[in-house]
Amino acid sequence: MKKALCLLLIGAMLPFCGCSQRIELAFVAVCLGVDAREDGVTLTVKCPDYTGDKQDGEQSGYTTLSVKGADWPRAVAALYAAAPVTPQFSQLREIIIGEGSFLYMPPEKLFACVDQLPGLRVHALVTVCPGSAAGQLESLNPEIGKRLSKYLDISLKHYEQQGVLPATSLSGALRDLGGCWRDPVLAYSGGGEARGYAIGSLGTLLLTPEEVQLYRLVRGESQSYMLASDGRFYGTASRGRARRSVAGNTLILELPVYITYSLYDEPPGPGAALKLQEEIQAFLHRLQSVGCDALGFGCAAVQGFSTLPEWLASGWPQRYAGADIQVVVEGKARQQPLL
Repeated sequence: MKKALCLLLIGAMLPFCGCSQRIELAFVAVCLGVDAREDGVTLTVKCPDYTGDKQDGEQSGYTTLSVKGADWPRAVAALYAAAPVTPQFSQLREIIIGEGSFLYMPPEKLFACVDQLPGLRVHALVTVCPGSAAGQLESLNPEIGKRLSKYLDISLKHYEQQGVLPATSLSGALRDLGGCWRDPVLAYSGGGEARGYAIGSLGTLLLTPEEVQLYRLVRGESQSYMLASDGRFYGTASRGRARRSVAGNTLILELPVYITYSLYDEPPGPGAALKLQEEIQAFLHRLQSVGCDALGFGCAAVQGFSTLPEWLASGWPQRYAGADIQVVVEGKARQQPLL
């Protein structure tokens, strides 16, 4: 009886043994680069090199493969033909888009094409870079440790905690673009600092680290924005969900926040909330200039329509770009706790 049970268990495990793959034969993409130009599409992948053939002093650990096709399907076919084995995208950490790519492939089309890659990890961060993504990937290596995937996880988490990097994944970008009532803000890597890259109906906009912090503060994701008022610096933190509404031709944003101060400072006066209100309003005007509804006023406006065709016919991008803005910051002072 015991022998029969053992044989049964071994038989049940054998099918899984056949699915295993030697690690040195895997071609697992950690990063994917996309460059769309007038003459075609270039795809670049960065994969761990498990061969161990590198000599002392050489840059070891990762292989970069770059291919080009006349369009997206031909570029994907060229990638699969050039790879030594079938590429795997289940461990993808970052998708890097060359900044000029959106001139030749609209964002919704580009991201939809990327999403069609088999087994793709849709939680990979989407980043826009100056110049070409191929050049960025060629020079990308772990600065801490030896694993690029781990280094990217750590560095991206650090920038997120600082509030200077929009944490927009591929699935998040597709959701924003596909819903037609909110526009995405992507991460931007260039100039030696983390930034944001807003995409709107009228163009794109490079955001400063401070504007990214404002963007994340309104979304309730960041507590890192430093507010300068009356010669002092105060911290900020969300104390509830922002309320967005549309009244006629006016966009209304009501934001409840804590304005934090240290034990050794005076509590902030009414001017601090007014200063934050002005900074958010100026930021919203900047987003409006490229038709980017990154804060989701369209989510409030769409509730007045019963069907999607009615909403699409309403001309929301044009209404948004020309609307007035009213920001109300409901500030409440809070002393920072002692460590």
